[in-house]
Amino acid sequence: MDATRLVVVTAAALGAARTETEVVREAWQAGALARAVGGVLAATGPPAQRAGARGLQETGDTGAPPCLRPRADRLTSVADPPRALDALDALLGEAVHALIPLAATAGESGTYADCMETIEALGNCRDAVGILRGLWAEATEEAARENRSTAGAVIRDAARDDENR
Repeated sequence: MDATRLVVVTAAALGAARTETEVVREAWQAGALARAVGGVLAATGPPAQRAGARGLQETGDTGAPPCLRPRADRLTSVADPPRALDALDALLGEAVHALIPLAATAGESGTYADCMETIEALGNCRDAVGILRGLWAEATEEAARENRSTAGAVIRDAARDDENR
């Protein structure tokens, strides 16, 4: 399944989460998805973005229990990296915002610690997504400059050819 579709599925599951356990589980899913997207882009993305993608892949664990099968295991592609990264950034932000009230009202210190650890890990994921988004934007702008330069050269050459006739 494509990354953007998995982000949409995960965001819907986060929005439908009603209990503390469900919210935390979906936050874990968001972090796992971020790391999986980083892994795919590190393996298949353009060379200029691979280091940033590895940074995302290596972001901190969100403390998910080993018995939880990440939805991210269904990730097969990242067809539109800039779009997927934008959606992933929004999802990670939503997950953090869903955890903050849980941490604030946590009665037991274990729940508070779990929420804070997950918030920190998701923040790290979000930072890595931001770096990768910046790398993609730079590459896109550079390609646009090259296209404008090439187009200008073609027009100048065509004008020169026209003058020589």
